[in-house]
Amino acid sequence: MAFLVGGDLDPKLRTAFGPRPCIVADGLAKGPMMAELLEFAHHRAGVHELSRVALIGYSAGCQRVRALWMSGVRASAYLLVDGTHASWPPAAWQIAWLHELADEARRGRILLVATHTLQTYTEELPKGRAFASTVRVLRMATGLPLDHAGPLEWPTVTRQGALWVYSYASAKADAGAHAAQCSRVLPEMCARHVGPWMNVEPPSRASPGHGSLGLGLLGIAAKLIFQRPERS
Repeated sequence: MAFLVGGDLDPKLRTAFGPRPCIVADGLAKGPMMAELLEFAHHRAGVHELSRVALIGYSAGCQRVRALWMSGVRASAYLLVDGTHASWPPAAWQIAWLHELADEARRGRILLVATHTLQTYTEELPKGRAFASTVRVLRMATGLPLDHAGPLEWPTVTRQGALWVYSYASAKADAGAHAAQCSRVLPEMCARHVGPWMNVEPPSRASPGHGSLGLGLLGIAAKLIFQRPERS
């Protein structure tokens, strides 16, 4: 499930993930939560049970990933693309959830891939509009220095277990670098990390009623609001 990811990336996502996974991409940062998303997958793609989930966010779309986690949703893989912003100064809970994800990934229990640029202008905006940069939040949540960054073709990569952080050089305010995180980096990370992680066969396939997640019942009370053109 990908948030703030438009239909223009459909071909790249399908290539990255292959034919097995069901891909639900929402072009908006804010929107339906898990019950409605699963209902959408059930009705539009015929998905009847769920073995694992990847949550992917670009920019403000990472806030939906965070909201899903805060609501109790737990995924097998997380991809956060230049979107780990927080308020200014960051609130403790905005760091804590990501710290927990990083710890789980270091242990190999989940996959966490996070990317950041060096756009720190966000912290210099007028009072009430400023927010913490992605690099600052990742430093606080992971404890990594992240003091080196590379170009789009050769980013600096930091790995601990199944925690991967990609550091991309940019200007303090750099709209082009941020846009490239979606058009280029996001599909690259899906192909390099998330797709292979999700396509590994689970150790034991649960049969319905024995641990698999039946989708038909989850959306009974959900509003079916998936007709917006931004969602594919």
